Amino acid sequence: MDRAAQAVMPERLRVGLLVDTLVGGGAERMSLTFAECFRAMGHDAHVILLRDVVEHDTRGVPVHALSDTARLHALRPLNKLMLARRLRQTVRRIEADGKPFDFFISNAEDMDRISAMARLPTVFIRYRNSLLLFLRAKVGNATGVKRYIRAWRWMRKFRRIYGGRHIVAISKAMERELVQDCGIEPASITTIYNPFDFERIRALAQEPAADLPTQPYILYVARMSGRKDQETLIRAYAEARLPHLLVLLGGTTSAKEEAYRKHIETLIAELGLGGRVLMPGFRANPYPWIRHAALFALSSRSEGLPLVLVEALILGTPVVSTDCPTGPGEILAGDLARFLSPVGDVPALAANLRAALAGYPKIDPALLERFRDDYAINRYLAHFRRITGGRDRATRAPAGSMRSR
Repeated sequence: MDRAAQAVMPERLRVGLLVDTLVGGGAERMSLTFAECFRAMGHDAHVILLRDVVEHDTRGVPVHALSDTARLHALRPLNKLMLARRLRQTVRRIEADGKPFDFFISNAEDMDRISAMARLPTVFIRYRNSLLLFLRAKVGNATGVKRYIRAWRWMRKFRRIYGGRHIVAISKAMERELVQDCGIEPASITTIYNPFDFERIRALAQEPAADLPTQPYILYVARMSGRKDQETLIRAYAEARLPHLLVLLGGTTSAKEEAYRKHIETLIAELGLGGRVLMPGFRANPYPWIRHAALFALSSRSEGLPLVLVEALILGTPVVSTDCPTGPGEILAGDLARFLSPVGDVPALAANLRAALAGYPKIDPALLERFRDDYAINRYLAHFRRITGGRDRATRAPAGSMRSR
């Protein structure tokens, strides 16, 4: 570990994890992982949700919701203001015991903005989804002046939300993108990989799962969406002509995702893969599925730092992935880099499926050390000390005060 990662905090800190919900997804699970890790190190961690929707086991972590639906007013600007007020009130209610929050970690785009509107002090924004890819989607097929105006408006919005904020990128590529490609000027920026509790992941992987396939299978764990691009994986699987089953583990959280799921079901039927491709839906504990898989395959078009790739490697499961922006190229390093394929390239992914099942190199434990939870959490604590200059609680303003701007 480097000097920053060895920092020891002289006091018990209070930390807030901000996220939309605790339903599926990487950001949601990671918020709980952060809270659990901080609490395991003796700190006081709370998760604050926009919507009171919880699918995960919170394991004793205090969870506070701002509303049932996150829709307090029909007008969007007023809704944001009302949610910001709820956030400030929630924080003050928790702080009523006399212990102010030391810092917050935002894990969702809405919380990125609302935390600023609520004037919360020392918010670290985890930069986890590519703004450039989001921008391309919003600009769409517009051309000429219309395209320029759309791009300008969105970039102005990005700079207003993220400029002058404390940013923690979850991969080095995302740090470069934010500063160099998007031109954002943060108050501070660093890269800290997500924390993983190796022992808990391995323990959860030992739990029984009654509906595990009895035949060898290839696994992809992801919400059903075009960005996760299950279609490319299915086409690559069909082209590879493997004896294994293909299991797509993941649910839907919107009408758009449900429509994509139906599209995938149609594709499976068209390719004659009925009974060969299984879609069991969402599982709160996917780790037994990952541990028993012959191969984990990720076909995303974009990621931040895909948690499931690291988790599969922790469990000793071979991995192939698209070399999407960003993250897989930083995870699959050394001998594993040859199992990266271009985004959307069906033949290349099919070739990697066959090659990985034919023979996979030994997974070097040293490759995974940078993802250990204590390493990541200590880096956050050291970064907090650098940002605040080592100020103690007596000099920090409570949330919502004028000094917290």
